[in-house]
Amino acid sequence: MNILKPFGRITAMVALVFAAISCNTTDNSEPELELIPVNSVTVDGYTVSLEVEKEIETGANYLYWKVEQDGKIITPQSITVNPMMDMGDMMHSTPYTQPETAEEDDRYFKNMAVFIMPGGMMGSWTINFEIMTQTDEVISGEMPIDVASSWKLTSVQDDNDNVYFITWYAPQKPVVGNNDLTFLVHTRESMMNFPVVENLEMEVYPYMDMGGGSGHSTNFTNPVTAGDGFYNGDINYSMSGTWTTSVELIVENDTLPEVVFEYSVQAE
Repeated sequence: MNILKPFGRITAMVALVFAAISCNTTDNSEPELELIPVNSVTVDGYTVSLEVEKEIETGANYLYWKVEQDGKIITPQSITVNPMMDMGDMMHSTPYTQPETAEEDDRYFKNMAVFIMPGGMMGSWTINFEIMTQTDEVISGEMPIDVASSWKLTSVQDDNDNVYFITWYAPQKPVVGNNDLTFLVHTRESMMNFPVVENLEMEVYPYMDMGGGSGHSTNFTNPVTAGDGFYNGDINYSMSGTWTTSVELIVENDTLPEVVFEYSVQAE
């Protein structure tokens, strides 16, 4: 009788079980966010850090907030923010949402801010924050930030001086082939309040200028309202290079002046 055969089978089964557990552990692990540090402020022993996926620029940005005490990440009850632009003789805010726990990583709170102008010579941006800890302690402060200029935001004004801010939300990096085409529209009720605009009509027209008076468009569908100020369509770029996309908003049967986004489309 060979007593090594059963022992060998048991050893093999243990190895398979261990391998299966190892694979499941790897598959269920959450990917870490790849974030860029922006700034951090320490208040009353708490360090509040702001991180982003890409450089903060005019248009839509997702902001990730982290709170630490004694070098350890803590989970506050809530974080509220208020972005402010100081232009010297006046101040104004911008469209934004309040932070909520980030789905990608629950150590962070996440919100979106649509910056309507860059920082620099005309003024400087700060984000006022207030944090409620689990022990009901309130931590408040200011986070200075830099905002770069980009092609992803423009604005248009109607005959009644109502201003509409149009954000190019997607594609962030246009490529040859089919792309989701998404815009985000806000208006200005006051210098501190910028609500989303829903249920307007939007007409777009993509165009590539080939020079010498020639050019062409490509296949696309006009964006339609998707809620929360978003308008979704699609666009299929036929070639790489410099493209423009004109946008017209139709608000209560009033067609506003055309605005144009100019950008580069990359090969896949």
